[in-house]
Amino acid sequence: MTTNRPSCPLCGNNTKKNGTTSKSTTRWRCTHCGHSFTRNTQTHNKNTATMALFIQWATGTQSLTTFAAHHGVTRQTMHHRFRWCWWIIPTPTIDSFRIHDQI
Repeated sequence: MTTNRPSCPLCGNNTKKNGTTSKSTTRWRCTHCGHSFTRNTQTHNKNTATMALFIQWATGTQSLTTFAAHHGVTRQTMHHRFRWCWWIIPTPTIDSFRIHDQI
């Protein structure tokens, strides 16, 4: 029988139920490190998938209308999903061989 228990976000070990919050959300406690947490929604996975789609569209040759139709949504829906992606600032790669005059 499988259980639907989350693993600890800090150490990855098993957890046990530890009561509820004021909003009736189950609170979990790690049996190894004692960290207490609530299971969050899957926004991280959703945002990762959205960013992957955004990169696929931005580096491709399709228009947003065609890309949205291919994924079964309207252009406006895809535009709203991608809105936050434009605000991500990529980190530049650091050239370890470059010599700087000042620190």
